[in-house]
Amino acid sequence: MNINFIKKNLTIIVLCGGKGERLKPLTNNTPKPLIKINNETILFRILKHLICYRLNNFIIASGYKSNKIEKFIKNKKEFSRIKVLYTGENSDIISRIKKSLPFCKDNILICYGDTLLDININKLINFYLSNKNKIIVTAFNLKTNFGVLKILSSNTVVKFLEKPKLNLWINVGYILLNKKYYNLFYKFKTFKNFLINIGCKKKFKAFKHFGKHITINTLSELEEAKKNIKLLKNK
Repeated sequence: MNINFIKKNLTIIVLCGGKGERLKPLTNNTPKPLIKINNETILFRILKHLICYRLNNFIIASGYKSNKIEKFIKNKKEFSRIKVLYTGENSDIISRIKKSLPFCKDNILICYGDTLLDININKLINFYLSNKNKIIVTAFNLKTNFGVLKILSSNTVVKFLEKPKLNLWINVGYILLNKKYYNLFYKFKTFKNFLINIGCKKKFKAFKHFGKHITINTLSELEEAKKNIKLLKNK
């Protein structure tokens, strides 16, 4: 089994069903994945990056304003083979995944529709192949935007760190797993509980992403994304 075999038997589920409440008023009439960052939508950037790695089996798990996502995909010739699957407007992520599974191949890659990474998919798959009995979750080292003080019990400041990287890693999606784990999704009602419980059972392995990461949840994050998008070195 090699990278090409995995790619041929891989379905990418891009989660695009949320309402983007924190991006209002921009999302009053536009689903969050279709918000533009310097003239290109978030969804376009995600798909373009993945297609560069010769991945061609996609499911867009839609919900809020699904008709607009369907129209967007239909109008892009390069996305003509991509399936848009309506998974409910108020559904939890795990429900969207469950509704997608009947259309999936032997492996799935779950991506968030509001997160951009310059992730090397080939390295991710190689990591997956070397950890065959694990579910792979992509992790990113958290950095604070604040100066951090180290303070003794006497209130004496002994160290000052300006916006350091913390010894904490966040889940940024790109969750890769084999069909033997598909049944696990049906044991939980929320994706949060799925992550917590499977994590406790030590079924996850973290693929550490050391490149760039952009998530767009708020208007301020969108403005930051517009400034930093050129730093995202896609393939």
